[in-house]
Amino acid sequence: MGKPRSQGRRASLNPSRASTNPDRPGGAGGHNMRDRATIRRLNMYRQRERRNNRGKLVRPLEFQSTVAPGTIARVEPNIKWFGNTRVIKQSCLQRFQEEMKMVMKDPYRVVMKQSKLPLSLLHDRIKPHNSKVHILDTETFGTTFGPKSQRKRPNLLASDMQSLVENAVAEASNYSQDEDRDLVTEETGVRVEMQEEIYKKGQSKRIWGELYKVIDSSDVIVQVLDARDPMGTRSPHVEAYLKKEKPWKHLIFVLNKCDLVPTWVTRRWVAVLSQEYPTLAFHASLTNSFGKGAFIQLLRQFGKLHVDKKQISVGFIGYPNVGKSSVINTLRSKKVCSVAPIAGETKVWQYITLMRRIFLIDCPGVVYPSGDSETDIVLKGVGGEPDLHTVSRMVLNDWQRGRIPFFVKPPNVEQDSQPTEAASDVTIGLSHSENPGMKEQCEGQAGSNECSNVTPKWLLPQVPQNYEKITVTSQFLEEDLAPVNISGISETDSGTEEEEEEEQSSPHGRPTCEASPREDPKVVLRSLDEKIAKYKRFLEKAKARRFSAIRIPKGLNEKILAKSELDSMAVETQKTRGKSGERKKRKVSEGEEQQSSSVCKKPNSKEKRRAERQQHSKKVGVRYYDTHNVKNRNRKKRKIDTEGVNINK
Repeated sequence: MGKPRSQGRRASLNPSRASTNPDRPGGAGGHNMRDRATIRRLNMYRQRERRNNRGKLVRPLEFQSTVAPGTIARVEPNIKWFGNTRVIKQSCLQRFQEEMKMVMKDPYRVVMKQSKLPLSLLHDRIKPHNSKVHILDTETFGTTFGPKSQRKRPNLLASDMQSLVENAVAEASNYSQDEDRDLVTEETGVRVEMQEEIYKKGQSKRIWGELYKVIDSSDVIVQVLDARDPMGTRSPHVEAYLKKEKPWKHLIFVLNKCDLVPTWVTRRWVAVLSQEYPTLAFHASLTNSFGKGAFIQLLRQFGKLHVDKKQISVGFIGYPNVGKSSVINTLRSKKVCSVAPIAGETKVWQYITLMRRIFLIDCPGVVYPSGDSETDIVLKGVGGEPDLHTVSRMVLNDWQRGRIPFFVKPPNVEQDSQPTEAASDVTIGLSHSENPGMKEQCEGQAGSNECSNVTPKWLLPQVPQNYEKITVTSQFLEEDLAPVNISGISETDSGTEEEEEEEQSSPHGRPTCEASPREDPKVVLRSLDEKIAKYKRFLEKAKARRFSAIRIPKGLNEKILAKSELDSMAVETQKTRGKSGERKKRKVSEGEEQQSSSVCKKPNSKEKRRAERQQHSKKVGVRYYDTHNVKNRNRKKRKIDTEGVNINK
């Protein structure tokens, strides 16, 4: 009989595929979701201590340390034991609470690193008597059920029958059937339907679902308002929802269609709405827009606030036909969203890329529920009372297309105010260290008692814009127009460099080219010549500033200098010939003037020789292959002479 083989030592690797086995084989990708260290750490948490049958500890846990009995405790030697303790006075906490409230209410300031600040001090810990209390805070599970349950006397509102009757009578007198949500109503299967399909736009559950999808997906929410009726196109439900449920999302107002109202109305509405949220005026147009640069700059500032995110999303919400899709098309400078003067053109939300880190979300228009009837909806903001159904539809059609010159006056504006009244300025500004680049200003009508009694906090928008650039298309009466120039306020549209250069190249006032019949034509021509010379100086400065940062090669620089010298000499010869022509007092026809100008531009022999010398390179050694086309290698190089004409043609 053969000798049996010894089995030897068992393998130390556990072949099981359990998630608690650190030696399990790799998955589909050759590795597991948990590494060896993580599995061993989790197994350490799950292990238990071992005790014998007498209860004595045999093997303690690995992550628990025990102190032997009789060990003397020792305090760590630290100098902080003998220093001052960290305390704070109640007055400091109250001052912090007041200042933090002011910062939280300021629409133009954002609190960074909110998790590191004691923001719980802002909320009052004293709850009112009628606030909802969680049941586990008052009656815990252990004191209600089980062997430790406690019997409590019930809380009765009345102690005797007389007080119970009095409470019942008081409740019955204050009962309102409209406010009773528990009242069961019979469903007859018949409901009042709208007469026209247009009244159903923006009220379906699907549209509301699209709205909340846009709100949840956006970091910055832009509420587009109509400049003709800003308060009528606001959505207080969404504003209250954002302030209560999602306070970390930024909300800004965009006052669209500002070209349909006078400029002073736009200025005043922006000043009023800026007290609650950042507000800027906007005119959506692919060719002649307003506020585009300031809006993009504001979105870039919001992008810098969220450095931890790869990109931010900007959602556009508002009523139907306020211009949400038109604003997005203006920002992109091309038609990326379909627009129409009829409500309900946008059916679903759309995701549009504006920049590498900024994305735009277009949302369908939502009409918020109100008690207005169909007649009130048609006549909202129209100002008339038509008696025919066709007239009401025509008025609504003209209102949607901006043909009716109607607008809602801002608050604190007298109805009988004349356009000759000057606007008084009240400016309340913060220091530049607290809020750099922004000013808090106020604009109010002189002589109004309401504005004198109320001390406003923010009276002019903190997003500077030049409202004189708005091209107002509608025609208004003289009583609706008011002076828009305010002294002491420099308003420039903070936007791109092109807009800044346009502002620098154009004077602050609008030039009036129409001359009155009483003025002398010579004086008018002289003033126009001065303005033209002034414009030329502005253009030359802008041109020099534009080309100052460009590096020009040495050879090309010499050619440009030679060309400028030739042009200056030609201008001088033209001036001398012009003076001689003035002495002779000879009238030259248009054809002769063109011929003389062409003769003046032609250089003489001395100038030609100078130009030829400038063309030759002044270097001692010149590479042959740089100047000659050998084996057709330099065929793409073009030689340009001093006149700027291509030689290789």
